[in-house]
Amino acid sequence: MLDQITPVVKSLIAINIVFYVGTVFLAPQLYDTFALHFFEDPRFEFWQPLTHMFMHDSGGFMHIIFNMYGLFLFGPPLEKWMGSNRFIFFYLASGLGAYLLTTGINFYEYYDILADAESKGIELAQVQNYLFGSSSNPNYWGVMVGASGCLFGVLAGFAYLYPNVKLMLLFIPFPVKAKYLIGAYVVYETLSVLGILNLQNNVGHAAHLGGAIFGFIMIWYWKRNSMDKYRWN
Repeated sequence: MLDQITPVVKSLIAINIVFYVGTVFLAPQLYDTFALHFFEDPRFEFWQPLTHMFMHDSGGFMHIIFNMYGLFLFGPPLEKWMGSNRFIFFYLASGLGAYLLTTGINFYEYYDILADAESKGIELAQVQNYLFGSSSNPNYWGVMVGASGCLFGVLAGFAYLYPNVKLMLLFIPFPVKAKYLIGAYVVYETLSVLGILNLQNNVGHAAHLGGAIFGFIMIWYWKRNSMDKYRWN
């Protein structure tokens, strides 16, 4: 199966591994530099919306393993369908969609916190210190890292293009069509973003949903407009 991996998917997996080894083991001081902070945080840098897509949780291997395995399985069919150059655009745009939805929600929360603090006579500097500055709480939202937003774009695109492909999971003893399995996952992420479900903490549900939305819209538009006539080979 390794000989079926496509060039861009192979390169993306390699880049993610390089970033992980580099920022976790070789130069951990760079982890905070490449991870994504809220744009009002003094530690935010303009490159972080891009670099965070290649970063992963430094506390263990499972985050990067699951993301790269998912990219390995579902990325090649999409790259073959749309062409390698367009797949690069698709992958990064899905990650950008994850960033935009997450940041939009954080932006709303941020100004809601500011308004509440102002009504109570709390100074802006104190609020900023609470959100960004204390050693015990270095970031109110935590840093955003991972290729999950990109991967969810890939999953949504795969489910739209190949809805009836049957998938197997370890904890489900029978095959499930992609449109149902991936669709259920997206519904779960939506309910989590809305606060209806709260089963996993420290998971970027908004990033997952944002990536899936952007990925689906791109695939839907390209397929609807006869994508095969406009491949970026």
